[in-house]
Amino acid sequence: MNSSIFSFRRLSFAYAAAFVGVVSALVGASEWLVRSEVHPEDTLQKHITLFENTQSPYVAFGDSHVARGFDAQAPVVNLSYPSENVQKMAWKAARYLENAADVKTVLIQADPHLFSPYRMETGLQDYPHAFDRDARSIMLSLSTRYRPQLLALWQAFARGGGRLTSQIETTPQGALLSPGNLASWRPSDIDKFTKQRLTMHVPDMQAASLRDVELYRAMVMRFVEAGADVCLVSFPTAPVYRDRFDALGNQQKRQWEKAMSVFTELAKHPRVRFINDMARFDDPALFRDPDHLNKEGAIQYGPILQSACFNSIKQHDIIATTSSPAL
Repeated sequence: MNSSIFSFRRLSFAYAAAFVGVVSALVGASEWLVRSEVHPEDTLQKHITLFENTQSPYVAFGDSHVARGFDAQAPVVNLSYPSENVQKMAWKAARYLENAADVKTVLIQADPHLFSPYRMETGLQDYPHAFDRDARSIMLSLSTRYRPQLLALWQAFARGGGRLTSQIETTPQGALLSPGNLASWRPSDIDKFTKQRLTMHVPDMQAASLRDVELYRAMVMRFVEAGADVCLVSFPTAPVYRDRFDALGNQQKRQWEKAMSVFTELAKHPRVRFINDMARFDDPALFRDPDHLNKEGAIQYGPILQSACFNSIKQHDIIATTSSPAL
């Protein structure tokens, strides 16, 4: 009996040791994957590094419309990042103001979809944690950013033949230049995508949105109080997106107009301007999808927007603020 128990224990220990070994190997392999292949290509990490090191008094805030669509040139720094909502933008703006020695001109996205339900409902989430250097996980593969994606990352690594390379080009000034060409899409795909996208983008200007509207206003005025000129910009959309907007019902259009009025009212302040550039381009080859510019579009739009919003930049500002951290 004792011999049987002893054998069983030895077998159990062997299985446990093997299990621990396999788990350790998987964790170690995943940590290697994240550190060597994923983390260096992670646009958020590059963005955080740029944000933490930015000293320029000329910056831009917004979501993917700005991040992908504004090819900023020094000394302007594009501090936008995809999927940011008003709460995240305002949180980052406050953090920027806390650390900025000076602020002169700020571009802030002014697109109505910032007040759409899907965008407002996401909240701040764990953004402060992601930007907090002291709170970051020692094991990158176990962090909240990478752990849920490990299986998908391994699958992408296998499909890539042992490589993970981002197709997004992060410029020294923070733009995320993206591939894609709307001109190559099938008409049926364009119609389906645009209908779904614009339905999501219709703002909700009822009581539920007041928090984000007031937060947006407060963000703009905080920059004004800090001595900045503020340039509010509605970013370019493709003709198919604008055509679909024309087909919206009257109630949806009223919601859209109310959202636009937030920007036009703010622009009554002498230090705030509003530029509606939604109809700036008609060539679908400049868009990656119906409401985002691609790399070529961003490069074309960059000097236009920089001239319109940052025309007060002096030569000494360019010389003093052109150094950027390595990305």
